[in-house]
Formats: sequence, C-alpha cells, structure tokens
Amino acid sequence: AGWIGIYALFLIVKPVSRRAVTALRSPIRVALAGWLTPAALGAVQMIALFGVLSIALGFSFAHPLPTLGILLLASATFAAIILALNVWLGSVGQFVGLVLMVLQLVTAGGTFPWQTLPAPLAALHQVLPMGYVVDAMRQVMYGGSADRAWLDVAALGVWLVAALVIAILGVTRMTHRRTMRDLQPSLIG
Repeated sequence: AGWIGIYALFLIVKPVSRRAVTALRSPIRVALAGWLTPAALGAVQMIALFGVLSIALGFSFAHPLPTLGILLLASATFAAIILALNVWLGSVGQFVGLVLMVLQLVTAGGTFPWQTLPAPLAALHQVLPMGYVVDAMRQVMYGGSADRAWLDVAALGVWLVAALVIAILGVTRMTHRRTMRDLQPSLIG
C-alpha cells in the first residue's frame, strides 16, 4: 500500500520544483523538499492503514509501536526511491517505478513464500526494499526476532539514504544544465 500510494502521488505532483532549481536554490534543500511532502503524506497513509488494521479490523500486534515505525520508515524509503527515479529519469522513472512495484509484489514474500520463486526472482528478494519491509513486519507483528527486524530496518535505512543521495545528485545535475526554457518558462506549461 505504501509504494502504490507514493507512486500515485508522484503521478500527480511534480517531484522537484523547477522554479527552485532555476533560482539556484541548494540542491539538497530542493531534493529534500521534493521528498518531505510525499514522505509526510505517506506517513499519514501509513498511520491510517495502521488505524484501520488495529481499530477497525481489531488486529493485534505483538509490538505495535515498532510496527508503526517500520510502516513509516517504509513509506519514507519508498518516497525517496520514487523521487530519485523521477529526478533522474522523468516519465521513464515513473514507468520504472511501476515495474519495480510489480517485481517487489512478486518477490517480497508477502503473498507467498519467496523461497518458491525461480532463482533470478528469489535473488531480487534479497536486494529490493519491499522484501525487507515484509520480513521486518513479520518479526514485529508476531513477536519474532528483534535482531532480524533491526537488520531489515538497517537495510531500509541504507535504501533511504542512498535514494536521497541519488536524488540530490540528480537535482545538482539539473542546476548545472539549465536551458532558456528553464530560465523563461512557457506560460502554458
């Protein structure tokens, strides 16, 4: 739900303000501003999801606060990844985000055991972030291994930081490659 929500948001909202890039704002500030709004909206989405699961459906969690924390971290990580894809690849990045979503839904192990996948897809489980989210959620929801959950959280943290750094580098590249259209944008878009 987190990836789909962030993906849909980036279909509607421009990931980076061209005006801020053109005004030579700090690439770090521009990239973080492009990430913070989707991350905040994703956090609202995850809190609502947690509320529906715990209150409306009566689902009990072995560790409710760590469960919510992982949901929030996952949403922020997904927002950073999709931002980086959009900054570097534009509309192609949107398509890559969709492909990644489908690959992760298959390889994450949320609907069926990832161990039953063919070797190339099983290898993706060890790399893509959604697999770490599913594993961490299982650990905290059902009272599993805290050490294993922390390893999954660390992997998500690496994905988050790497995606933000890549997005910042992409915005930096944008500030160095401006055209006359960027400096004097069309009135009709």
